[in-house]
Amino acid sequence: MYSISKGFSIEDKEVVLISLKNKNNMEVKLLNYGATIVELLVPDRNGVIENVVLTFDNLQDYMENPPYFGATLGRTSGRIGDGRFYLKGKTYQLKKNFQENHGHGGEKGFSHKVWQYNLAEEKGKTIAKFSYNSRGMEENYPGNLEVEVTYTLTEDNQLSIEYLADTDETTLCNLTNHAYFNLSGNYNRKVTEQQLKINSHKFIELNKNMIPTGRIIDVEDTPMDFRELKLIGQDIEADDPQLLLANGYDHPWLVEKGDNQVEMMDEVSGRKMTISTTYPSIVIYSYNYPNNEKLKYDKIGSKYDGICFEAQYEPDGINHTNLSSAILERGEKYLEKIILAFSTI
Repeated sequence: MYSISKGFSIEDKEVVLISLKNKNNMEVKLLNYGATIVELLVPDRNGVIENVVLTFDNLQDYMENPPYFGATLGRTSGRIGDGRFYLKGKTYQLKKNFQENHGHGGEKGFSHKVWQYNLAEEKGKTIAKFSYNSRGMEENYPGNLEVEVTYTLTEDNQLSIEYLADTDETTLCNLTNHAYFNLSGNYNRKVTEQQLKINSHKFIELNKNMIPTGRIIDVEDTPMDFRELKLIGQDIEADDPQLLLANGYDHPWLVEKGDNQVEMMDEVSGRKMTISTTYPSIVIYSYNYPNNEKLKYDKIGSKYDGICFEAQYEPDGINHTNLSSAILERGEKYLEKIILAFSTI
């Protein structure tokens, strides 16, 4: 089932809060501003329904949303070094909104746009489809880009996110979601007390500006080794150059093809989440730089309250020959998927 309630207005456009709910009382609340996940309400082992993503206390805080809580990122995700890339014989200079770099699609990327939406119910599924037409040279990206993001909630507690796009001119496209997860329920405990497994043998090194160097490193004997379930906090404070650089985890892992590339578990509540994706990498960010965000449940955001799993093409890949370029050609269909599956242990 689905429902709609009033959100807020921005630039004379109406923003609404959309609720998708299944028979198990799992519920996802979405804004058509940024095609954003606002709340994700999931049962624990005792059937207690609680929120497993970080949520602003005031809905209007999503207008600015500096931490990108739950937002759709685009045209590109992550950083592009020096905000510059070369495409079809031309150099494009993007706005530098992440210090000396371009980040998450620019000052007003897809995360800060009002999207059109359509709601539907099919057998065993409730669906919210968002669409946005990005004009050529918006944020200095070439080509008109038509984008669809479809959230589908199933009766077996899966939330899938499907990305579709096409362009009339060669451009870059790298879409993801920036939800911050915490399976304890209403962020009762830090994610450092929860367990994580990543089906990945390699991660990408970052330089001092948090841009991939292009060097791919084996996770073995590093704090990046999550090939077996371990506490997120086990190595997060290790004296490791990459962790010190990022003040925690904020790195791309190259994940194996298939399903369940990520498994996260909270033993206290019994909640378990697996993530399956068609993307080749997942940037994992452990909320290293909170800024006193006013969260729901009378809480102030603090370090390690949440963790992001940003499935995407490797960031800054356009500037590296050994990484995914995120180039989308005219006539080519962009189609990628992320599936979040919730269960209990």
